[in-house]
Amino acid sequence: MVMKASRASSLVQLVSASTYDGFFLRDNLDSEGEVPAVGPYGQCPDLIQSAAPLPDPQSALSTPASWDRSYAAQPTAGANYYYARGLNGAPSGTFNGKLCLFSAPGELILFPSTWKNRPLRTARGAETVSVSAASGHIGVGAEPWVLQWPPSAPAERTFTSFVVQNTAAPIPTISDWLEMSQLLTQQLAFGWRNTATFDPVANEGMMLQRMGLTIPGTLGDRGTVQLILTTQGMVGDTVSLLADKFTPERKGIALQPTAISGDGQSFGVQVSLDPGFACDLTLQYWNTSTSVPAAGATITLTANYLVPNDRLERAVAAGVLDSGYSRRVASQLGVGPQAVAPLGSVTFLAVTPGS
Repeated sequence: MVMKASRASSLVQLVSASTYDGFFLRDNLDSEGEVPAVGPYGQCPDLIQSAAPLPDPQSALSTPASWDRSYAAQPTAGANYYYARGLNGAPSGTFNGKLCLFSAPGELILFPSTWKNRPLRTARGAETVSVSAASGHIGVGAEPWVLQWPPSAPAERTFTSFVVQNTAAPIPTISDWLEMSQLLTQQLAFGWRNTATFDPVANEGMMLQRMGLTIPGTLGDRGTVQLILTTQGMVGDTVSLLADKFTPERKGIALQPTAISGDGQSFGVQVSLDPGFACDLTLQYWNTSTSVPAAGATITLTANYLVPNDRLERAVAAGVLDSGYSRRVASQLGVGPQAVAPLGSVTFLAVTPGS
C-alpha cells in the first residue's frame, strides 16, 4: 500500500496496494513505501544525528514535522548519537523488532561486504536497538548508537556512509549485479544514507570529495556500470570525476572538468568492472560562476548497471527494471533506449557559506 502521511498526526493512511508490507525505512522524504523504491536513493531521512541523547526519542522524532524533515548525519568531533525510525506498513498488527546501524568510509555502491562488519554500538555496548510501531504508525529506536569521531576526519574518505537494518531481514551475500539492485530498490528493511554537505565557497571555491568504488569478489562476472553526475542549482560552476586506478584493460574512469550550462544537467561515463576491482573516486567541484549556489543545491553521483539483453527477462522477474527511470537516464546521457538497474548514489548538498 502507498502511504500518505497525515500532517495532523503520526498515523499514516493506507490508500493503495503497493506499500512495503512491514516495518520500512525511506530512501528520501518523498518516499511513501513504494516497492520498488523510487529515487533519489541514499538519502534516508530516518537516520537522525543528535549532539546528545534525547529524553524521549519516540515523542520527539515521530511528529509530522519531524517526519517531514531530513537531519544531518555526517559525524563531527566527539560523541555522535544516532537514532533510527521507520513506519509499519503492514495492514494490521504491531511490529516489535530490532534495528542495527552500520557505518563505513564513503562508498558509492553500498554492497553489504563494505559495511556488514562495521556495526555501531549503543552506550551500553549493544549492537541492536528495540523499536515498536502499530500498523500505520512511526516507530523510533529506543536508544541511540554512539559514534566517537576524532578531531580531524580520517584521510581515506571524506564522508561516511550509513546503513540502517531492520533485523527482521537478514544481510544477504550479493552474488550478482541484479541482486544489489534488488536490495536497494525492494528491500525497504534497509535504509541507505549516503549524503554529505559542503560549503561551496570554502577553500577558494573548490571542493574535493573522495569515495570508494568496491566490487565484491562474490559477483559472478563483470558488469557495465554507468557513473552519472547530475547537478541542481549550480549553473556556471564546474565539476569532474576521476578514479585513482585504471581498469585491468588499462582504461581510466574519468569525467573531465565540465562547465555546467543548465539546471539538472548530467554527465556520464560507462565502464566495465570486474569482481574484486576497487578504486577511490574523487569528485571535484569549482565555484566558477559569478554567483554562489544557494543552500540546497546538489551534486549527485549515481551508479547504474547496464542490463545485457540475455538478462532482461531475469531483470524483469527481479522487479528492478523501471522503464521511466531507464528513459530518464538515456535522456540525461543523450543515448538511445537502454535498460538500466540502479545500484546506488551519493548526494552532496551545498550549505550556506560559513554555516
